[in-house]
Amino acid sequence: MRFSLKICFCTVLIVAVLFAVTGHVMTQQSFDAALSFRVDRAIADYSSLASAIGAEIYGLTLIYNNTTELMYAEVLARAIETQAPGTACAIYNTGNRLIASVNGSFPSRLSFENMGPRRFAWRLTRGPGGRTMMDTAGSVSIGGYSYYLAVRYDADELFAARQEMARSVTLWHIMTIAVCMVAMLLFSLRITRSMRGLGRAVARIGSGHYEERAQVNALDEIGDLAYSFNKMAAAIEQKVGALEGYAKQQEDFVASFSHELKTPMTSIIGYADMLRSAALDEEDAFTAANFIFSEGKRLEALSLKLMDLVVLDKNEYTLTRGYAKQVIGHVTAVVTPMLEQHRLTLETSVEQQHILYEKDLILTLLTNLIDNARKASSPGGKIQLVGKKQKHRYRITVRDFGIGIPPEEVSRITEAFFMVDKSRARAQHGAGLGLAIGNKIAQLLGSSLHFESEVGVGTTVWFDLPLAR
Repeated sequence: MRFSLKICFCTVLIVAVLFAVTGHVMTQQSFDAALSFRVDRAIADYSSLASAIGAEIYGLTLIYNNTTELMYAEVLARAIETQAPGTACAIYNTGNRLIASVNGSFPSRLSFENMGPRRFAWRLTRGPGGRTMMDTAGSVSIGGYSYYLAVRYDADELFAARQEMARSVTLWHIMTIAVCMVAMLLFSLRITRSMRGLGRAVARIGSGHYEERAQVNALDEIGDLAYSFNKMAAAIEQKVGALEGYAKQQEDFVASFSHELKTPMTSIIGYADMLRSAALDEEDAFTAANFIFSEGKRLEALSLKLMDLVVLDKNEYTLTRGYAKQVIGHVTAVVTPMLEQHRLTLETSVEQQHILYEKDLILTLLTNLIDNARKASSPGGKIQLVGKKQKHRYRITVRDFGIGIPPEEVSRITEAFFMVDKSRARAQHGAGLGLAIGNKIAQLLGSSLHFESEVGVGTTVWFDLPLAR
């Protein structure tokens, strides 16, 4: 069952129960009030009738010095005719025996119990034809003697009025429920409109439309839910986009890796087969062996780079405290022989600061960056290594004055196996993994690699390290 129908039915059920209880209580209270009024009226009639009968019996006693049951019957008939015409009435003596009655049949003995002097009692009974009657009885004093006067009233109109009121209440009950059901159905459909829109948005996102958003049309809890859902959908879209990008990178990684393996392996197999199957002179044999050696070194470099990537993905590192000059001085000592072989000069400018770093990671990162700068530089050139405090971080910058990087390729240079100049990189045993490893290390150190480059002018790359407190 839909939520809107649940709201409608639950509300209508509550209204129906409350209206039924209220109608019953009001009907019963109205009936009780009418019955109480009828009893009060009976008491008033009873008092008036008892006074009239008592006065006339007293006069007959003075005249005749005696009274008979016939006298009581005549007096009772005249009093009823005068006070309440057509009303059934009877007189009982103190022994509860019937003395006289008019306009109706009464039992020979009064059945009201525990009625002492100056007491009045009443009860509802069934009369002829199933009509409801109200029997009343009370003690009276006539001529110095105690009697019981019983009067019977027709009370059927009280119950008829109650039934009529119950029918009216039921009719109003039905009309109220119908109106309430229609109103609540419209209201519930309106307040759940945002939820239905939210459901459609969920379905579309589930089918792959991650850009779908729910409309926020209210400033209530449902509106808050739609707003939170939109935030979640945006996060999911961003995450899915990142996963798709990661999957694409993985596909590119596998494709590039396969290509990087295939090229040297083809050369190695070809030259090895040439050496095995053909009689080559010394110069051709040396050339073939040199190709095999060169491609083998490139495969070795590729395997070592891949090992670095795997190790970086599966290890956690703890940063230690140290001084910037000592760290960069160690890196300078490591890379200087390599640079001297290619007739390159390393210029350093280091501001002394207490930094947080990891020795092996920082050595690998700076070595890769300086090696990339070397590959982009011409013999006789220079490379700058600068360390300087920037706000609450320590920035290390590597700058070369080499061939530079085209602007459209700067954003891709940290991708695995991406090489700006493939022929130049392969000639220097490059595999396109150095900057990918470097960026991964920078992320482990709480930063990332940032590049500024211009073709023919050079490239600047920098990253930050946290300062030690």
